[in-house]
Amino acid sequence: MKFNSKPISEHGEVPLADEGQWEKIVQEWSQKHLSSNNENSEVNRCYILSISFVNDALVQKAQLEEIATLTGAQGSEIVGKETHLLKKLNPRSLIGKGTAREVAARARDCGATMIVIDADLSPSQLRNLEDMAGMSICDREAIILNVFLKHASTKQARTQVEIAQLEYLRPRIRGIGINMDQQAGGIGNSRGAGETASELLARKLDGRLVELRKIQKKFERVGQTGRSQRDTCKRIVLVGYTNAGKTSLMNALTNEELSARQ
Repeated sequence: MKFNSKPISEHGEVPLADEGQWEKIVQEWSQKHLSSNNENSEVNRCYILSISFVNDALVQKAQLEEIATLTGAQGSEIVGKETHLLKKLNPRSLIGKGTAREVAARARDCGATMIVIDADLSPSQLRNLEDMAGMSICDREAIILNVFLKHASTKQARTQVEIAQLEYLRPRIRGIGINMDQQAGGIGNSRGAGETASELLARKLDGRLVELRKIQKKFERVGQTGRSQRDTCKRIVLVGYTNAGKTSLMNALTNEELSARQ
């Protein structure tokens, strides 16, 4: 996508961060790149591109099924999927321009509104791929963050997920999909001289992260107190990847009927 600078007075569609509306910008980005938790919102129609570095059919099938399961777990509709064997990594966009456009064409034919790429993309790679494909791109990290968000039921869990999401969003501000490059003069208001809307948003995100980390430290202190009181108790932990079957194993061991959302 293109970013065209213009005077601040001519750019009314961007809610400026120092007007107390930075949450709207974050929400807009989340709705574009992640499935919303709002039941009334439109579900993303995703086309999955699994990147494989191994020319092995079984490995490729397993990788494709895994990312498809994660995408479905975040509430998206899967309209198509394919595997791409990557022989040479393109540092600018992971895959080449021709491949990106071919995949985008197949995604549009399937009615997709977003392409999910099974790889961790840098902010610049994400922007470049969206330029090439002309569609929204979502990488593996964003999918996993949204799965965690949908299953976060406690305040501590929601705080941890929000920290992770803001840390992910922070270097990707320019990929929100709206013009964030206009400059704003700074005498008599909270903006610095020549400060862009993206810089304003970055400051607000940094401030929110500071608040969340203070809350997280409080949770950690409470947890340490609780752990010290339970030192005499034996503890068993089930550790596993998303959709690995931890809840099913717990139910089998304890004869309970726990839900994966608990």
